[in-house]
Amino acid sequence: MSGRLIGVGVGPGDPGLLTLNAVAAIEAAPVVAYLSAEGAASLARTIVEAHLGPQHEERLLEAPMRADPEIVAAFYDAAAAGIAHDLEAGRDVALLCLGDPLLYGSFVYILDRLRDRFAFSVVPGIMSFGAAASRLGRVLARRRDSYTILSSLLPEQRLEALIEASDAVTILKVGKRLPRLKAILARQGLLETAVLVAWVGWPEERIVPLTDWPDDEEAPYFALVLAGPKP
Repeated sequence: MSGRLIGVGVGPGDPGLLTLNAVAAIEAAPVVAYLSAEGAASLARTIVEAHLGPQHEERLLEAPMRADPEIVAAFYDAAAAGIAHDLEAGRDVALLCLGDPLLYGSFVYILDRLRDRFAFSVVPGIMSFGAAASRLGRVLARRRDSYTILSSLLPEQRLEALIEASDAVTILKVGKRLPRLKAILARQGLLETAVLVAWVGWPEERIVPLTDWPDDEEAPYFALVLAGPKP
């Protein structure tokens, strides 16, 4: 009998934000897999380290930090093949994912390749924007508000149109695109409402009004912007 692929959301960074279901899934799985950037430690593993033991076989999947679609696809093909080997041997595999597995998570690319061959389940995780809003006591949306989660990687015109159509937004994956985001939010009258939260739940956490972020400092990739509601 084949094993089960389990996508485990481990939250944004604080180990205290692991759910009980996530801990149970990790502790029960004989194989725990996680991604990292090439040559870097796995952030997801760092979050769950206290729940790993000698009973676990660990699988590090080092992702290439390049935009070439063929290189990225080849990486996920190889990663899925390795996980499939464990599943075919009857071993469940818990694949760790920062935040929630199904929101911009690398898990989805493994799931795309294996969902027709193996049983799978997903343990939802606390998302970074929820943790950031909680740190600030910031209301994300009220009764009839529209609220949109966006990636800064969207083309500029589409990103601005979606921001314009929403009462409040979260923009993820900020990084080097921050100057462009500042300009868009200024045009939409949202710059003064915007807050940048970097590395929420990590020791490096920073929470800064977006207008106060230095123009000459690149924001981390793991930064997000909360903006709105509109005045």
